[in-house]
Amino acid sequence: MDDRLRQRFDGLWARTTGAPGAEAAWRALDAGYGEAARHYHGWRHIADLLEGHDAARALPDFAELDHDAIDLAIVFHDAVYDTARADNEARSADLLRSHAGPQADSGPIRAAEAMIRATAAHAPSADPATRLMLDLDLAVLGAAGTVYEAYAAAIRCEYAAVPDAAWYIGRAAVLDRFLARPRLYQTDPFRDRFETSARANLAAELHALRADRPSVE
Repeated sequence: MDDRLRQRFDGLWARTTGAPGAEAAWRALDAGYGEAARHYHGWRHIADLLEGHDAARALPDFAELDHDAIDLAIVFHDAVYDTARADNEARSADLLRSHAGPQADSGPIRAAEAMIRATAAHAPSADPATRLMLDLDLAVLGAAGTVYEAYAAAIRCEYAAVPDAAWYIGRAAVLDRFLARPRLYQTDPFRDRFETSARANLAAELHALRADRPSVE
């Protein structure tokens, strides 16, 4: 993990909470993102989202957003990640609130918390900042084929405890749900850039899953 990421976090924490506690918050984040089982949802994922956010914030579509709140949501959104549980997003949001202390109900913290909770369903949002944050999180779906394949393989590694038969069924259902959406990306810049390639990647993975699925006979 790059020292620049820590420096960026320290500045972000000071601006959004105006309070001490950066060290404790960072240790909590590092304990999660540094877990050996984080084959995809580790610090590299966070760094990629922050880099994507840096590029997006220069676009006129996103000029008026609270970019500190978005950064905070990015940094905390996968802080808790247990593949055996369904409440990781809520627990990640709670982790942010617990470390924010007296500032937990301030504007940036509440906005970041809402964005983190929104990653549970990636449903359409009326909030422009949330739409951008969700699109950043799904940008990997529209990456180059080799990048997407590495992502899909890393996700399988994170779910290594799941037997193949159950994995094929569960993962295919996830891919089907994404492909059934009228649009994957909620902002026009991300849709223009990633929608076509994301659908191709999802369809290719789904085809491969169904081709490789073990016979139940």
